[in-house]
Amino acid sequence: MARADLDAFMATMVAQPVGVDVAEAEKLARAHYGLSTQAARLTGERDENFKLSDDHGAQYVLKIANASEDPAISDLPIAALLHIERVDPKFPCPRVIRTRAGDTQCWYEDRGSGRRRAARLLSYLSGKTLRSATGSRAQRVACGRMAARLGLALRDFTHPAARRPLIWDLRHVGKTLKLLGELPDLVEREAIAALIERIEMLLVIRFQRLRQQAIHNDLNDLNVLVDPANEAVVAGVIDFGDLVHTALVGDVAILAADLVVRGAGGGTAKAGGDGRGAVTNAGAGSLRDAIADVVMAYHDITPLLPAELVLLNPLIAGRILTDVVVGAWHRRRNPDGAHYSDLEPAVIRSRVQLAAELLSTDMPL
Repeated sequence: MARADLDAFMATMVAQPVGVDVAEAEKLARAHYGLSTQAARLTGERDENFKLSDDHGAQYVLKIANASEDPAISDLPIAALLHIERVDPKFPCPRVIRTRAGDTQCWYEDRGSGRRRAARLLSYLSGKTLRSATGSRAQRVACGRMAARLGLALRDFTHPAARRPLIWDLRHVGKTLKLLGELPDLVEREAIAALIERIEMLLVIRFQRLRQQAIHNDLNDLNVLVDPANEAVVAGVIDFGDLVHTALVGDVAILAADLVVRGAGGGTAKAGGDGRGAVTNAGAGSLRDAIADVVMAYHDITPLLPAELVLLNPLIAGRILTDVVVGAWHRRRNPDGAHYSDLEPAVIRSRVQLAAELLSTDMPL
């Protein structure tokens, strides 16, 4: 990938908008949605996000897209949420709030640059993040079943922007090698590169043979919510901003990768005011059993094919390493950003070891 192509591929992750302050967010909500609310800033990789609360207890999430983002990409998660609402009305995910004019999004004009940025308002899902919950087998089974149900809801969903290039799409694991070129001081850099090269060799031909459809693509422990009164119950799934048309088994791999990291005490590169950066316990049982809980629960609803099972470990390892590389790269490009925190060298080494262990066997760890 040439330098210019890489810059285009990662454009929305490095473009720096003129920041939107909370007063402007509140003003936008009043003007376009007729809401009188108090705004609190949330973190975000590409969007600027705000939690809005009114005096009656109603809560919303306002998302203002990066100015460099194609309007079609801004429309993608909206279209997906509307599709899920139609085909599986009871699936617990945010609902799209329409403007006074009945539109699914509105526009915010950057101060200074004058560039227009798409904005959307979603209902706020209450619940406890999976990261802050105590892990259990019942919880992992519930997550696996939820992922399968979501996959079924998105089975027939199509959108032009769903096939956009996205670094978090597991088909692009090999492209993180170019990002490593900008990280000469990254701990275990050579080992990471060698593992990514192995994963790329395994995926380059076989990935396209896997079942493909739109998937959530970011079922991590901050985007899965559980019921505080019963943490074995999934209360909701949020943040559809990384939705992409890719391998169906990708959602299983991403869930499993999160379990591997949490179970090993490996921390996370993501940071923020909602518990990001914390290390939690994956619950009783070995990592092998933890992954099996998710895989088998998913399999009970949507049986996984042999070709998908064979590539599951490389995909899990690829997600673990992508998280390390993209997080470090993002921090280097956006040193003042709050979405990612620096990983301790010991944490990076543990992730590299986990990835190597995953690649040492053909079947799920």
